[in-house]
Amino acid sequence: MMENLSIPKSFVLDVLCDSNCKSLSMLDVSKRVFDSICQRKGVDLLFTERIQCQMRYQISKLRNLLKSRRGTKAQDKLKESYKSNMWYFKVLRSEYKLTELQNQRDGLLLTNSKLRKELSKVRQRLKNLKQKYKARKSKLKKLKTLRDKISLAIVRTAKKMKAPRPFASYSRSWQHSMRASAKDKCNLALSYLGLHNYEVYDVVLKNNTTKKFEKITLVDDVSEDEAQAKSKVMCNGIGEQKRSLSPEKLEIIRLLILIKDENNMSDRAYAAIAGISDLPTLYALKQEMDIASNCISFNKTHGKEPGVERDMESVLKYKIEALAEQGKVGGEDNTIRVKISGDGTIVGKSNHFVNVTCTIINDKDTATSVEGHEPIVIINGEEKYDVLKAHLVNVVSTVNTFSTFVHNGIEYKIEYYLGGDYKFLLEVLGLGAANSNYSCIYCKKPKSKYHDSSIIGELRTIEEIIECSHKRDNDKTKFCCKREPIFSSIPLSRVVVDSLHLFLRISDKLTNALIRDLEIADHMTGKKNFDRSKATHMAAFEDMLLECDIYGVRFYVKDDGGGVKPRDLTGPEKLKLFGNLDKVEALLRTCKHRTEEEVDQIMVVWREFFFIV
Repeated sequence: MMENLSIPKSFVLDVLCDSNCKSLSMLDVSKRVFDSICQRKGVDLLFTERIQCQMRYQISKLRNLLKSRRGTKAQDKLKESYKSNMWYFKVLRSEYKLTELQNQRDGLLLTNSKLRKELSKVRQRLKNLKQKYKARKSKLKKLKTLRDKISLAIVRTAKKMKAPRPFASYSRSWQHSMRASAKDKCNLALSYLGLHNYEVYDVVLKNNTTKKFEKITLVDDVSEDEAQAKSKVMCNGIGEQKRSLSPEKLEIIRLLILIKDENNMSDRAYAAIAGISDLPTLYALKQEMDIASNCISFNKTHGKEPGVERDMESVLKYKIEALAEQGKVGGEDNTIRVKISGDGTIVGKSNHFVNVTCTIINDKDTATSVEGHEPIVIINGEEKYDVLKAHLVNVVSTVNTFSTFVHNGIEYKIEYYLGGDYKFLLEVLGLGAANSNYSCIYCKKPKSKYHDSSIIGELRTIEEIIECSHKRDNDKTKFCCKREPIFSSIPLSRVVVDSLHLFLRISDKLTNALIRDLEIADHMTGKKNFDRSKATHMAAFEDMLLECDIYGVRFYVKDDGGGVKPRDLTGPEKLKLFGNLDKVEALLRTCKHRTEEEVDQIMVVWREFFFIV
């Protein structure tokens, strides 16, 4: 590619008139003129032979003109005449120096970047306009569709509209059901008057169809004793109302309700089945469900978080009466043992709940099942001390006051126990977290000495926890007693840790420790590749699990590359593993980095833990 450089000839004449140029050769003069032109134009070119030939011809012509003009005035006049006369000479792209090309390239890149940014902005604006156009078009389409639907509905409604049917034209059964429904609704609407010692007997209604007044009797005209006997709802405390139904039929109705709920059967499907069989009607089932729902009373708990509770005293009274009638309590030992348990859970990602239940331990048939646990408090909040203390006010009051109960002339003494997982018990007792230095509920043994079963810590008491909770946080004799216990009337001898949670979590710790020893013995700690042929100890662990009837346990590489591990064992599989501790001990003794004394100490921990659980 070629470019033309233009410069006035008068500028070249000025360079030639310089006294230093008169004694120079033609090549030197051409070089000086070339440098002056490059400096004036701000370009950096190579002085090639082609440029020399161009310049030599022009400079020689101008030099001869200067020689023909004698005197300074003549030369100035010549310069003045050549001011508008331009000299053009061609320059190739290859004659530019590298720095000049780089400068031009940078300028072009900068221009290109600016243009690209402007183009992206224009494209974004165009995209936004298209989106707005589509949204408006869709909205307009929806509005048109809605307009058509409304207009069509108006036309159809106008066609279907008829004069209202008079009340008297309906059948007697329908009129009777309408009056009964109106009677029930009136009873419900006017029930608040009972709080002010008022009782409604009759209600007068105006029928807008017939323009007549009709009288509805809410209370039958009977004697006061009969009315009280008829209206009295004999409720057992958790929802069973005494009716004229036989116990066998009542049991059948309840069983059908359970089957209908478990199988998600609709009312229409059950009504169809009941219509072709001898089963109780759908109305009988709904009546039983309404009675059960009305008799179970829920109250809001005290606290900022949402929560509901049941009257624990009435629940226990009913349970004790039922157990006494079945002969499960009474006799020589009239002590009723009640366990209060709690556990927290998370529904979804961040919806916390705490469930608190009570169980009568005397009922051995249902004490360890779901049927034996009566929910008394449900809290929609986190499992923390402040939340539990605020919502369990009425439960604590019942524990402190309801200590005896008389039924059929027999006085029962009530003993309360605390149960649940470790976190719930620590929060209720006002102690620190499970990883604190003194996290044991029963003694003051420090965390650093837990591994040594020969050391027995000093026992705690409820009174001591209350006393230590008022000490300063930096006091060494505080023993992680943060707050006063919520149930201060229940001694620590009646606090029972849930053995299932203990077994599952601690067995995980022991199993993981065993796997770490196997990794160290096979030199597999932190490796991303797992060669089963070289990992002899891990392969022996897999074979040992197969001998214990534990299948499907294979080592795999962790996603983070931090070693290998097998899948977690289930509860029954853990019981099988603890039933074969001799094989675990034999496997540990093959690890060369463990001494005989260390293996003995580890197995003491395994065996004593399984004995406790």
